[in-house]
Amino acid sequence: MYLGVVTGTVVAERKAAGLEGKKLLLVQPVDDTGKHTGDVQVAVDTVKAGVGDHVYLVGSREAALALEPWFVPVDAAIVGIVDDVHTPERRPETQDASAPEPVDDDPTEANPAPRKRPQAATRAKRTTGKDGDA
Repeated sequence: MYLGVVTGTVVAERKAAGLEGKKLLLVQPVDDTGKHTGDVQVAVDTVKAGVGDHVYLVGSREAALALEPWFVPVDAAIVGIVDDVHTPERRPETQDASAPEPVDDDPTEANPAPRKRPQAATRAKRTTGKDGDA
């Protein structure tokens, strides 16, 4: 299974048996950061994807099994539309290194208590005068 982005459509007047009525799409394979990982390929659509959709595909024998009837002559089949890819440990190479880290603000997780200043340091500031006199 691999990721891709739908970049266009293919129109074919004649198709092999088992592909009648199936939509063919052009897909650019990508990695989890969105970087291209191969050449654009034609894939049969099984999930009603459209141009611009991020999808996941299967290839080879699994692609032939993704359709009814089984074993139609295809090399790639779109089997899902991707909502989100979450890989915080990996970033795209083109992303600015000075960009802030993503914040995990899940309200279901307990947040650590805020740090308090030591009492002695607070008292010392209160007792010193404007010029540093005690």
